[in-house]
Amino acid sequence: MPNLEYTEELKQKYANLTRTVNEEFINIHPIQRGGILTPEAYRALIAYADGYSLCDNCLKGRIDKIENPPVIDFLKDMASYLQIENVMPTAAARRAKQIAMKVISERYPKRRVVIVDSLAHYTTYLAVETNNLQVKEVPNSGYSEYKLEKENFEATINQVQNDEAELPLLVVLTHVDYKYGNFNDPSPIGEICEKYNIPFLLNAAYSGGIFPIDCEKGKVDFIACSGHKSMASSGPIGLLGFKDKYYNDVMVHSKIQGNLTNRTFSNKICTFMGCPPVYGAPLITLMASFPTVVKRTQKKYVKEESKKANYVIEKIQTIKNLKVLGKLPKIHPLTNVETKCFEEVSKSHPRRGFFLRDEFKERGILGMLPGISKEIKFNTFGLSWDQVKHFTNSFLEIAEKYNLL
Repeated sequence: MPNLEYTEELKQKYANLTRTVNEEFINIHPIQRGGILTPEAYRALIAYADGYSLCDNCLKGRIDKIENPPVIDFLKDMASYLQIENVMPTAAARRAKQIAMKVISERYPKRRVVIVDSLAHYTTYLAVETNNLQVKEVPNSGYSEYKLEKENFEATINQVQNDEAELPLLVVLTHVDYKYGNFNDPSPIGEICEKYNIPFLLNAAYSGGIFPIDCEKGKVDFIACSGHKSMASSGPIGLLGFKDKYYNDVMVHSKIQGNLTNRTFSNKICTFMGCPPVYGAPLITLMASFPTVVKRTQKKYVKEESKKANYVIEKIQTIKNLKVLGKLPKIHPLTNVETKCFEEVSKSHPRRGFFLRDEFKERGILGMLPGISKEIKFNTFGLSWDQVKHFTNSFLEIAEKYNLL
């Protein structure tokens, strides 16, 4: 293979990487709404875009100990916000889950089964797999609500205990699932885990930063959050929250010593490969957006966002052969709609399944996955009421155009 050389062609290939989706369109992409940056985060992003820029004033060799900018204060404030004793940044929520499972498996080496709800994100399964553990799913109610019941969690715990002669290693609950946007109260599951002495991990990738979360009330031992999905930050960045009970399991200091140099790194945390791997832009934007995140998760704002989602749902349910999936009324604004009506149109449309995205784009709306018309997802979080109404009216206009009302 020849060495790559600098050429004008190479330069032009990467010359125009601009993106104007949020400036030119109403973006209803289901996994982008909660991560759209605040004005404060945009300013911080420019200031700290360079690689290790956050480390300008690192005096203690750890990013979580930096005082200027106030990383150390931010982590304490985030812990208070989530009502859990400790918080460390990670490279996304998936990494937080992987770390939690690793440290718990070392604490309880005989326990090998992780219980997950059957709407868990694929990265929950990969976190189990990469730790050489086994998975056991808790069933949901199926079409069309896909509800999770606490009784099924306890039944699954008992089944694992009978089959393995050991308690499960961990129970993982998806606070809000990626597929239907169902909200699941952690408190009943936390009580069950406390009863059986099983650690409890809450996957809050889609909820932390959208809802207020009280880990103490929910009896949560570990929480995984996503900055780029739900906390108005650039990515990738996540957070791992954990109780003091597990502090020594998570914050394992390096003990290695070089055989020739006698070098040691006792201030570095092995779990995070020394420093949490989120230097510069991801962490600084998360910090800059944090006051807004705290504000927008106050009760009155959460209710308003739910109201917007349910407004859309109420109006579009007049469309023939359209069904909103998941629990109603909506609490989280991520919405999944079964659209057999549009699927039928796509069969004879020259653009096939792409016609639906085309129709919305013509009306100034983006975020629908291209080529899909049978089942669509959208998210109205953070949209103004004018934008919500325009999106709703566009939905109905498209339906009327194809005689679906």
